[in-house]
Amino acid sequence: MKKTIYHILAVCALTFTSSCGDFDINGDLDGMWHLRTVENLTENDITSVKEQCVYYSIQQNLITIKRLNDNSSPNQYKQHVGRFVHTGDSLILHSFRIFQNEGIVATPESLAPFYLDGTTSRYAVKKLDADEMVLSSDKRMLTFKKF
Repeated sequence: MKKTIYHILAVCALTFTSSCGDFDINGDLDGMWHLRTVENLTENDITSVKEQCVYYSIQQNLITIKRLNDNSSPNQYKQHVGRFVHTGDSLILHSFRIFQNEGIVATPESLAPFYLDGTTSRYAVKKLDADEMVLSSDKRMLTFKKF
């Protein structure tokens, strides 16, 4: 009888510790990031873009990018979903699809309002902590604040 009770308690303990947990597999990268500034590295020009409300949300193996305030672009697609690879000091964003219709593959033109370099964007992670993230490519440097 004691063995049965111990087995039941062991199964319950395993169930409680493994269910509904927070799967924080990406460390400080996980969460919602508000794009604050974009620095054009070829022209040494820094532009504040925080009023455009560009957000990158990272969770598990997916990234969702959205732009809430887009008066300058006729782009009808305000949200995309893609995948990413984060290894050490690099971040590769790829395989984007338009959120409203998952059958449509994103184009460089549909990703331009989010300040991405193309359908596959490679960045060096210059800074990443619980409050701030700085990504740098050959063309631009993106500075984010955790939202």
